[in-house]
Amino acid sequence: MAWKRVVSMKALEVAGGSFAARVDNEVVFIAKSGNNLYAMDAVCSHAKCILGKYDAEKNQVQCFCHKAVFDVKTGRMLEPPFVAPNAMMDKMGKKTFAVRENEGFIEVDLEQSGN
Repeated sequence: MAWKRVVSMKALEVAGGSFAARVDNEVVFIAKSGNNLYAMDAVCSHAKCILGKYDAEKNQVQCFCHKAVFDVKTGRMLEPPFVAPNAMMDKMGKKTFAVRENEGFIEVDLEQSGN
């Protein structure tokens, strides 16, 4: 396991409960819903835009570019991009990562799956 410190819990709170950050060579979307933290690949599988519009009630994140929607728990694509309504959603999911709070900071392990 290789836990990487990303940012403080306070910074996540100030950001509104979600944000994307670079961790090594990955861009990771991190979100908090209640007491749960989620981390997933932040680069949309359709057009390589950064995911970002988070709905904490549904645990979903939407791509700003073409409105594809992903489940932050599983990385599964829930809605295809509006420009590709017939996209093979089962093949366009995103990788999730293990995430934890440690001493007031968010840490991500890119080697462990979040599922």
